[in-house]
Amino acid sequence: MPGRTGDCFEKLLMPFRTIAASIRYGGFCPQFKYKIGETFGKTTSKLLKSKDVASSGKLVLADIKPERPGSDPTEDARATLLQSRLHSWGDQKLVERMVPGYTGFIPRSQHYFGNRYAVNCKSAISDFESDHLAHESKMEELKITDALQSGKQVLNKDGKKLPSLKTRHLTPLKPIAKEPEPYISPNAVQHSMSPFYMSNENAHKRFMSGYTGFVPRSRGLLGMGYPIITHQALNEFTDDIKRIPGVPKKTAEVTFRGEGKPIYPVESGLVPHYTGHIP
Repeated sequence: MPGRTGDCFEKLLMPFRTIAASIRYGGFCPQFKYKIGETFGKTTSKLLKSKDVASSGKLVLADIKPERPGSDPTEDARATLLQSRLHSWGDQKLVERMVPGYTGFIPRSQHYFGNRYAVNCKSAISDFESDHLAHESKMEELKITDALQSGKQVLNKDGKKLPSLKTRHLTPLKPIAKEPEPYISPNAVQHSMSPFYMSNENAHKRFMSGYTGFVPRSRGLLGMGYPIITHQALNEFTDDIKRIPGVPKKTAEVTFRGEGKPIYPVESGLVPHYTGHIP
């Protein structure tokens, strides 16, 4: 009798537990925004059971069954890799089991999606840790190579002496100058010359879009892109300068013809309300 009473009590509480669990659910439910007039539990129950609503056929919540050790070699390798972070003295924010809701930066997390937060974080952190260990191993190999080329004695993991590397030049190389000269690629675009002094055949004789300075002869050109307009305007301006080569060398002479009426009277003052300049 006591067992039957407990079973009946559990059956009575089951609908209430289901409704409470469904009310707390804040994820996506297909076609939910088009259904009104019923409670959240009834509406989601009908939509998830209906064959007319497209669904993936998978459970929304993750499987709570614990994974057996050794069932997935990839997961075991990731777990072993992340366990090494616990033995270091560095930052311990990035761990194997990240708690959902963490708003800090997780490296490589932008490349993993489609799973739960903890699974994505675990994959991203393990990827970052493997790259970090690979970088450290390459740096260690570079240090060993540098030491061998310099003639130093280096021991391997077994304690044996590694053979030295014989090269023509001993490292580190002696500098021949205090500071290295800056490298300038011959194929790079050179901006040292002003577009005004370039030839008309040069395709770079133009201004970039967004230039707000004055461009001669460009006011009358319309209906084209800004680089094309400035290229044609500069070509026209260059041609105009070439037509009159002697004008810049001439000196300007200003002469006054006759005696004009003076602006400022000498014997009397100015008329009231005069708005001109008074020196």
